[in-house]
Amino acid sequence: KFCGLNLSTQQSGQYRGQTRLSKFGNARLRRTLWIAGQVAIRQRENGFRHKFERYIARDRDNPDLRRKAMTAITAKMARVVHAVVKGGSDYRPFVEGRVPGGRTSVS
Repeated sequence: KFCGLNLSTQQSGQYRGQTRLSKFGNARLRRTLWIAGQVAIRQRENGFRHKFERYIARDRDNPDLRRKAMTAITAKMARVVHAVVKGGSDYRPFVEGRVPGGRTSVS
């Protein structure tokens, strides 16, 4: 929420608008994380790129889907940064993999 990457919906009575980013919060931090996300998906092997590839697998040429995927990567990066800063530990890159049962294995 601090960097405005949470979703919000405008609604009143029977009307329910589209779900969009709230954009409340630090715009500079949001922009910095967006740029860092772009760099991360251009790297060869990392969890951010794998998540991006899975997200756009349905339609690689759809710009709206690519933007939504970048937003998901940016939000994930914000959560990782928050955990590293709050925990006071070094960042340990890992590759996520699916295992039967819907859980995520860390390798």
